[in-house]
Amino acid sequence: MSAIDNAIVARILNALTPTGTAGIPGTAFGTIGAGAMKLRLTSTVPTETANGTELANGTGYTTGGLAFTAASTASSGSPSSAVTMPATTALSWTSSGTNFNTINGLEITDSVPIRIWYGTWNGAPISVASGNSFQAAVSAVAISLT
Repeated sequence: MSAIDNAIVARILNALTPTGTAGIPGTAFGTIGAGAMKLRLTSTVPTETANGTELANGTGYTTGGLAFTAASTASSGSPSSAVTMPATTALSWTSSGTNFNTINGLEITDSVPIRIWYGTWNGAPISVASGNSFQAAVSAVAISLT
């Protein structure tokens, strides 16, 4: 399951409707970051109104998530045409220390970071023992509007 954050829904509607001065389209997307988007892992399930609890730094996890390194294939415009990511290189984390990481959710953020998309992993909760890795394989995350 993937879903779009409520704050982004409002930005989409405001950018694509005459909410700007004199009835022109709004400028709501002006605050979306221009840098690489990131995949953030959460120990709790994110919801439409609340971020999940990001994994603790120091357990092999990079605070803020890992940046996507290449462009994903763009949607063809069909509502069921998904964008899949990561595009060419898997994203991987290795648990360290004495704690186990329990992974429930994922969040895709821009570089600001503003949460754009969120969802849960199949089979969640996923436990990753110290010394083991968790990987989002190429095309493992798919987002569509259907």
